[in-house]
Amino acid sequence: MAKSSSLSSRGIKYKLIIAVCLMSVIPILICFNYIFPSFLLGFGIKSNFVIVIAIMLGLVILGATILKQIFDPVVKLSREATLIAEQGVPKHIDIKGEDEIGQLGQALNQLTQKIRLNMDELKNYGSKTAQINSEIQKRVHFISALLHISDVVAQGGEIDSVLTLCVEKVKDLAHSSVVFILYLEEGIFSLKAQWGLTHEAKLKATFSEHNMCLIQMLEKDIPTVIDSKNQKHSFQKFLAGFEIKHFLGVPIFSYQKPVALLGIGNALLDFTYSADDIELLSIFGKQMAIAIENNCMVERLEKLEIKDMLTGLYNEYYIRSRLDEEIKRAILYQRPCALVLAKINNFMEYQKAHGLIAAEAILKKTAACMGNLFIGDERIGRFADYQFAVIFPEKNKRQAQKIAEEMEQEVERFFKKEPDPQRNFSISAVVAENPLDGVTAQELILSAQKALDTVKT
Repeated sequence: MAKSSSLSSRGIKYKLIIAVCLMSVIPILICFNYIFPSFLLGFGIKSNFVIVIAIMLGLVILGATILKQIFDPVVKLSREATLIAEQGVPKHIDIKGEDEIGQLGQALNQLTQKIRLNMDELKNYGSKTAQINSEIQKRVHFISALLHISDVVAQGGEIDSVLTLCVEKVKDLAHSSVVFILYLEEGIFSLKAQWGLTHEAKLKATFSEHNMCLIQMLEKDIPTVIDSKNQKHSFQKFLAGFEIKHFLGVPIFSYQKPVALLGIGNALLDFTYSADDIELLSIFGKQMAIAIENNCMVERLEKLEIKDMLTGLYNEYYIRSRLDEEIKRAILYQRPCALVLAKINNFMEYQKAHGLIAAEAILKKTAACMGNLFIGDERIGRFADYQFAVIFPEKNKRQAQKIAEEMEQEVERFFKKEPDPQRNFSISAVVAENPLDGVTAQELILSAQKALDTVKT
């Protein structure tokens, strides 16, 4: 392509030379070669002098125009650069031309474009970072809530208080305006705990176990989602009863049977539940299932003769049955379960020397000492003649081992107060964990018994 020959395509140096020539060199030559000689030789003012002077002035003006075309972009570029420094990056610097100033303007435009893109990336990164921090805080909040609920369950809290606490913790999830738990009792699903429901909604919140909506939600152990993306017209009457448009429900199973429904909802115009919302509510549902199963076991225990007459602790039958239930639950929810088996050292020798009554007194004291150590969801019982067993739900072998060592130390301190040295008894304890040492209660007991038999006293 042929190179442009226009003045605009020339460089600044070329333009300056032309401007200087037009404004100074050519007028000087005209003056010295035409005007001054005419006056010196006495020719006087001729008519063409006016034309010559007009041409000379025109050339000067043309040179000044060229200079203005050179310096105006420089001044504009300086002003734009000052604005960049003071106010930020502009969208575009409008400097046209093919000379050095035009090239500098294009380079500055490219530079500001890159800076603007980098700033946009930084803004996006900051936005993503803020979003990640928000998600982290959200998860930390709900993990703390789950731990709180777990502590209440471990301390043997009433089922009503546990469910109420669960509702209180769940209400911050997914912009919920209502939270409720429908609990199955004698073929009727009724409100066990709630938050945000109006008086009218509470009156309507009683359903037969044959209600089609509840049957659909409870027939499978999967969450039910009704939002802008998941419309289910058959549930509209159910939702209207709770005065909500969107709903997320989690079925709660106990011993593989549906016993309750944990639900949240809102009346927003356009709302979609995220995968995190579904996951977190499912976790709360599992925690509630544990609480309900624990409550069921407590109620069953109250109906059975489960105490050892001599020590007041649970008897061996109960310990075996409870251990079997805890192992099944641990397997179902993939949680740890440990068993501690302990024996009184040198007990048989003491019984032979001092008789049965004295030996039973030692059993009672040992049972009282050990029983005072456990006030949570642990279960301690008399196991065989002079052995004791402690079931530790939700604890692994390392945690149970630490507690077993503390138990040994406490019993030893207790009997050191006895004035008779022959009554300074101690215990030896071993730990077994499901599934490391056995997958059934019988296997776990045999493993612990074998380990206890090898302990030297």
